[in-house]
Amino acid sequence: MQHLSGNRGKALLALGGFGLSAVFLWLAVRNADLDAVWDALVEARLGFVLLAVLAFLIVYAFQALRWQRIADTTRLPLRSFYGMLLGGIACNNVLPVRIGEFLRAGWLSRDASMPGGRAFGSVVLDRICDIVTLTAFFLVSIQVAASAEWLLRLATGALIAVLLIAGALVLARMYTARRGDPAAARPRGRLVQILVDTIRMLGQPIGRRRAAIWISLSVCTWTLSSFAAALVGRSLGIELSALDAVFVTSALALGVAIPSSPGYIGTYQWLGVAALGLLDVPAEQALAFSILMQACWYVPTTLIGGAFIAVRTLQGRPIYEVDSNPGSAAELPG
Repeated sequence: MQHLSGNRGKALLALGGFGLSAVFLWLAVRNADLDAVWDALVEARLGFVLLAVLAFLIVYAFQALRWQRIADTTRLPLRSFYGMLLGGIACNNVLPVRIGEFLRAGWLSRDASMPGGRAFGSVVLDRICDIVTLTAFFLVSIQVAASAEWLLRLATGALIAVLLIAGALVLARMYTARRGDPAAARPRGRLVQILVDTIRMLGQPIGRRRAAIWISLSVCTWTLSSFAAALVGRSLGIELSALDAVFVTSALALGVAIPSSPGYIGTYQWLGVAALGLLDVPAEQALAFSILMQACWYVPTTLIGGAFIAVRTLQGRPIYEVDSNPGSAAELPG
């Protein structure tokens, strides 16, 4: 009964996401001439589009390197983290409720013989780096845009998220310090153990050097993403300054936290049109930009990530299970 209830909840959440995506897609296209949008896409300069795709592939290399540094394991090379990252993104592109984040934690747990909670904690810290960096980028670049109510809400939501993250990390650190030796009194139950190991991962001392490396890689990630946005704009005849590109990129990345369909279809288009509209870009060009921008990361991540999952399946390696024998508590730092 509990399993059915959980499935029903997931189904309702997915349906709600599809509904919101449909609403946002309608908002994005309602004021645009779709024939003009199509013409803009057909006439886009291919060279700039291909450069944007290449830039996004390098972006994911920075993210994979950051995740590898956060996981702090020598058992897997960078290419493994790159494959797991793109595999997770591919799942998010086609499946609901961001399941790719859980899957890549499971892959890391199995491939690196790491406790499932620590692996999931590394994914959480990886996403936290993005949220903190994007919030900073958004607040710095918001000055270039005209005032809008949704911008204020997005900025407020991002700041609240950062404060909640800081509070959660402090509480995790307090819990970890109070519990002492992780090898003592291991709790029973798989879910409880995963939760405790996740909290321990979040509560471990990071240190200034490690934090600086993580944030530097995050800055590289989103700076290059902004450069990709400028390239996509250039392909359509939209000239975005450096701050313009940072504003649009951070607004898109923060805004897709809104529940939506897989791949953020609909939500992504509305955010692109709304953000570029504040920069006086016509609706048709803005909609063409959001479609092309999404295609530049959606298509390669889905293809490469799908290939990673296919190879994993052919090798007989689990797709959605964590390691049932993840090693000892001594593997947990702190």
